[in-house]
Amino acid sequence: MPPAATTPTGGVAGVPRFAAPPDWPTVDDAVLTHGAAVVTGLVDADLRARFNAEVDAWIAAHPGADGPDSGSQLYDHFLGTRTVRVQGLPAKFASGGDVVAHPEIVAWANRMLAPICTSVLLSAGEMVQIGPGETPQYLHRDTDSWGPHLPRGEQPYVVNAMIAFTPFTERNGATRVALGSHRWEDPARRAKPSEVVLAVMEPGDVLFFRSDVIHGGGPNRTEDEGRRGVVLSYCAGWLRAMENSVLSVPPEVARRLPERVTDLLGYSVHDWTVARGGLLGVVDNADPRRLLRSGSSMEPAG
Repeated sequence: MPPAATTPTGGVAGVPRFAAPPDWPTVDDAVLTHGAAVVTGLVDADLRARFNAEVDAWIAAHPGADGPDSGSQLYDHFLGTRTVRVQGLPAKFASGGDVVAHPEIVAWANRMLAPICTSVLLSAGEMVQIGPGETPQYLHRDTDSWGPHLPRGEQPYVVNAMIAFTPFTERNGATRVALGSHRWEDPARRAKPSEVVLAVMEPGDVLFFRSDVIHGGGPNRTEDEGRRGVVLSYCAGWLRAMENSVLSVPPEVARRLPERVTDLLGYSVHDWTVARGGLLGVVDNADPRRLLRSGSSMEPAG
């Protein structure tokens, strides 16, 4: 499926869309150029059904989970007072590891960040369910979490993938994206309504976007329809992740997960020796994989 039509000014009229299996180099180029692209039908029905059932059970067992309590009224409003957010997915859901380590999504993240690292980390993996009556999220860049310290330019340092587990519509809170905003010279510039497009998706579709592009969840104007998705953020393996995965998925849980999952969580090293650097993430100068798989204590000696 070809990308969206261009506007007379050379911009893009909507988020470029591609059908699975896509021509990945074209998808990568669309994300680098425009900031975002959608691949339709990428995540199969079996994984979606398993994950949705597990999330339904979790929400039923945690009434009131749609009320954040970060200690900051401003940040709670940003998170959404009628939005359920769940992190630590591999520890909470049997299918969580399959979601955060989806092979095509992780391969995409590795390609996007290959110029600046030898491996990637899961910066954050979060189930986001926007409930009826939720207000629009403040438009933002995820890279704002690192303050002014990440250079802005052609090369991203963090990339995101939003998986739709229910339909994303204009009424229930489809993600809003300001295409091309990663190229704006003024980092404080706000997006005009005319510069924002909706990523309308069906279950199984994935929105791929740079973390330095302006985006945000839309308002849910329905009476009884939640918009459920999982946003996966991957950063260069040497960058501190947003989510502390080695605590949200502790060693006793991580030992039961495949290595392809635990590597993303930080139970691994970033090897810069190929670029005349060193190893990052070591435990007693050793690869944490050894301790994790041997079952030896990762606690400091008393």
